[in-house]
Amino acid sequence: MPRPHSEIGDKEVEEALERLRLRFAELHAAERPVQAGDFLTVDTHIIKSGAVLIGESETDAQLEVDKERLITGLAEGLIGQAVGETRDIALTLPADYPKKDLAGQHVAFRITVKSIKERRLPPLDDELAKQVGRGATFDELRQEVHDELQEAAHQSDEQRFENDVLKALDERMEAEVPEALIDREVSRRIRELETRLQEQGVKMERYLQYTNTSLDVLKAEQRPQAVQKVRLELALETVAEREGLTVSDAEVDEAVNNALAEEDHGGHRHGDLRTADPVRAYFRHQLLMRKTIDFLSSVAAPESSATIEPPSEAKELESAGKAAPGGERRARQKKGR
Repeated sequence: MPRPHSEIGDKEVEEALERLRLRFAELHAAERPVQAGDFLTVDTHIIKSGAVLIGESETDAQLEVDKERLITGLAEGLIGQAVGETRDIALTLPADYPKKDLAGQHVAFRITVKSIKERRLPPLDDELAKQVGRGATFDELRQEVHDELQEAAHQSDEQRFENDVLKALDERMEAEVPEALIDREVSRRIRELETRLQEQGVKMERYLQYTNTSLDVLKAEQRPQAVQKVRLELALETVAEREGLTVSDAEVDEAVNNALAEEDHGGHRHGDLRTADPVRAYFRHQLLMRKTIDFLSSVAAPESSATIEPPSEAKELESAGKAAPGGERRARQKKGR
């Protein structure tokens, strides 16, 4: 299986450097009429049938003269306007305009320009490198930008390759997935969603009302992804068993400690979490899945002389209820297509 390898060229580096210039640009007052790209302070009113609409006026509004961001026709209508000048710019409001009663309506924006500022980009020199804090010279900045882009491209390549490996594994599988495992994964996904909603102060009942759906519909929507995840884990666990892949207690300790270091649970809880069986089982399972994926990726790469052999016929689960949350699952594997 070919492993992708992307190379970053000068074009990508130049584009990244230009984005840096935009980030560190400064605004300066412009003693001239409006040009594209300017930043304006304006007073605005919306006029319909010759009358100013109540509630549709704004004082000292800030806007950038960018036709990609403004309502169609507005940026073009502002070009050439001077400070202190008032213009009525006729246009049609888009269908997705926030005020539904005005969406799609023909109106005029009465705009008075109060100030004009232009964006000045810093030169590509050593001073920019120092300002950005990524090198003492521009050459160092450029090299660092290139290296960062190359690393990002490498990670993207690896992710694509890994996805291809897992897709190939899935295509060779004829897994008999117990319904209980699918139901368990669906329930886990629902609990995960509920936790995220609670963190935002939203109850599940309110979410269901807002999205005009039901819990049964939500579960049905989660089912395809749940089936795919369980199938993949069954396949990976079968490969791990066949290849004798294991995770040591020391590896679990390191993973738990690293996770706790990133979370602020309060020191008094860390000891319990480090030794809690469900926590350790979760990390052991995740590490085993990662180790198995890495193994498959290594033997699938062209530079490897090894080949991926389909797992031997695995035993079916005696019952879905005996499947452990993090392991002890098995799948049937086709002998090869």
